[in-house]
Amino acid sequence: METTSVAGGPPAPEPPRPRRVGLRPETWPSWIRRAFSIIAPVVLALGGAWVALVVAGTTHSYVGPLAVDVAFEPSLSGESIIHLDPVGAVILDTHSGPVTLNISVRQLDLDGLSGIVSDPYSLTELDDQVVSGLQDLIIDAAIRSAIIAVIGGTLGAALVLRSVRRTLLAFAVTVAALVGTAGLAAVTFDREAVREPTYAGPLTAAPQLIGNAEDIATNFDAYAEQLAGFVTNVARVYNTTLSLDTFQPADDTIRVLHVSDLHLNPAAWGIIGSVAEQYDVDVIVDSGDIVDQGSPAENAYVRSIRTLSGYPYVFVKGNHDSAATAAAVAAEPNAVVLDGEPVEVAGLRFVGAPDPRFTPDKSVRGVPDDTIRLGTEELADAVDELDPPPDVVVYHDPSHVELFDGITPLVLSGHMHQRDTYTLDEGTRVMVQGSTGGAGLRGLRNEEPTPVELSVLYFDPDDRQLVAWDDLTLGGLGQTSAQIDRHQAEADVAAKSPETPSPSQDLEN
Repeated sequence: METTSVAGGPPAPEPPRPRRVGLRPETWPSWIRRAFSIIAPVVLALGGAWVALVVAGTTHSYVGPLAVDVAFEPSLSGESIIHLDPVGAVILDTHSGPVTLNISVRQLDLDGLSGIVSDPYSLTELDDQVVSGLQDLIIDAAIRSAIIAVIGGTLGAALVLRSVRRTLLAFAVTVAALVGTAGLAAVTFDREAVREPTYAGPLTAAPQLIGNAEDIATNFDAYAEQLAGFVTNVARVYNTTLSLDTFQPADDTIRVLHVSDLHLNPAAWGIIGSVAEQYDVDVIVDSGDIVDQGSPAENAYVRSIRTLSGYPYVFVKGNHDSAATAAAVAAEPNAVVLDGEPVEVAGLRFVGAPDPRFTPDKSVRGVPDDTIRLGTEELADAVDELDPPPDVVVYHDPSHVELFDGITPLVLSGHMHQRDTYTLDEGTRVMVQGSTGGAGLRGLRNEEPTPVELSVLYFDPDDRQLVAWDDLTLGGLGQTSAQIDRHQAEADVAAKSPETPSPSQDLEN
């Protein structure tokens, strides 16, 4: 304390400074001090946990060739968001609770993807790897987020309050909040939320492009349940045809099962297997579009070819099939992929070439008609030079099939999702198969389901000429009808001109 002196006298004391009241905690009323001792640790615990999750709560990892980030973030309402930059996000109302699960696909590992594409066997395992890897990553992210939140909440209280008792209280609050949030999310978790997604960004067009997800899922479940009925009816109708007073195949008759446009429909394999067994076919010929998008993950679908191990599987690439799709088919032990060179299977000489286009978005817009015409011309020129000529030409798109007229007796095609059979001017017969997969998921969107169509062709073993065929038509979604129409080549002499589609008419094939 400073003093002042008066001449000749003692120094006068300095007046006392005014005392500040209410700024120090010890001066607060007792009820405020008690409330603060409880509220402060709670606020600091929750705030510290939130800051820690924002700063360090994201888990980074690779799932297959995908770089994926997973984070649990505080929110007012619980949901799961899958970010697919730059195309948008899919939002799922999976649970209730103050936490959001954010999954972001950050980038592709191009080196890893190149290695996978070069190995068709690894392609068939990719979908399982992604699902399993993503499940493991979410579990790891949940554990990491819980540890980060506890550390953040406890450390925040310790640094500010500098009290062991209040720091322990903050720790308890953080743990209780995590346990409560996890419990609420588990109790309210809704597996069916995936059927009703909300889209953000450019993905908002998704429902219009692929149809309502709930309707497709429900319809496909019902469709799969009809498979047993389909197969049963096929067997019954086949037994009836054995007594018909028409063409009866001999034991040495070559029997070919023609399928096309499976479009990723798993129910198609059971039907193909049942018909192949009932008719005791010698070879199955697939004229393309076995998958829908040509993506690596879809190649697991073609592994079912090996379940048809008793039958060679001759395949030609369609416009929905990628080069990787064709490679995955070729990797199957009983498969033969046609690529311009003649091959002999089951006593018949086949030749075919892949569709020159790859249009997995179900559109040929921007693809000039000359592209498919040029591909047809190249194959036709190659066929014309073969000696002996092939017994069967397999080519996915019949738009310019007239180029094969006179140089082969039979052309097998697909693409149109509607069966058609006709004879060209110089005697070449064209058989356009409908969709053996019922047009895939697109066949489930319409009020009138797309029928499942496939045919059994009978060839004379001596001259390898087509002598008869059975057209099988199975009811689509919700139907268990089966119809078989038998045709004899000599009787079916009425030719009709093919209806060549324009690109604008061909947007769904």
